[in-house]
Amino acid sequence: MVRTMLSAAFVAASLAAPAAAQDLGDIVGGVAREYLSIEQDRAAFEQAQSQGTLRSYQTYLQQFPSGRYSQQARDQIARLGGTTATRDDPYQGDTSGLSRQQRVSIQQQLNALGYSTNGADGNFGPGTRRAIALWQRDRGYSQTGSLTTAQANEILRGTGGTSGGTRVSETTPGSASGVGAAGAEGDLGLSRSQRSAIQASLTRQGYDTRGIDGVFGRGTRGAIAAWQQANGLQATGYLTASQADSLLR
Repeated sequence: MVRTMLSAAFVAASLAAPAAAQDLGDIVGGVAREYLSIEQDRAAFEQAQSQGTLRSYQTYLQQFPSGRYSQQARDQIARLGGTTATRDDPYQGDTSGLSRQQRVSIQQQLNALGYSTNGADGNFGPGTRRAIALWQRDRGYSQTGSLTTAQANEILRGTGGTSGGTRVSETTPGSASGVGAAGAEGDLGLSRSQRSAIQASLTRQGYDTRGIDGVFGRGTRGAIAAWQQANGLQATGYLTASQADSLLR
């Protein structure tokens, strides 16, 4: 039907007087845009159907929240046990079971590990998604920017600083778990340049941080833990204020 309307509009424009042709040209343009939008909507939904995953239907809704197939997409998301994505948080289905405080805790832990989320307010926006993707990269996971339940639990348990190699202890002096050490390091407010300087210091001393980029990933955590152990300190993989000062000298 849209093709018929488009053809009719073109014929009318070709037969119209010059004065009216411009108006008809606008009509033709409007019909063409509408047709293109319909085709894009249809193609996006067909792609979601072909993949048949929770993410694919959420992605369709992100692009076409009021599309012709939006209700069908919502029905499929519900069938797959997910929640409807929103423009503010198109990935919310992946961690829909997390409380706001758990999301805040995840953001705080990521920041303590050196992955800046640009805030810790419980909202998984672009900054948090980027931090998650970097965390996943450093642990050999697919860089989706979206946490699985296991990954969320890994971060919440405070074990996100380990992935093979030197294991970071989950206990620290004066605290019950590695989360306390991570939080203490986060409170130091180390800048990216200071983190890079610490990595450079560790590297000079023979502790490979797997790069000097100001990001404390698993390589840096392992290097810190090894340095701590060699100096008779508890190998937490997280720095105290005095340890950071020592490495920055």
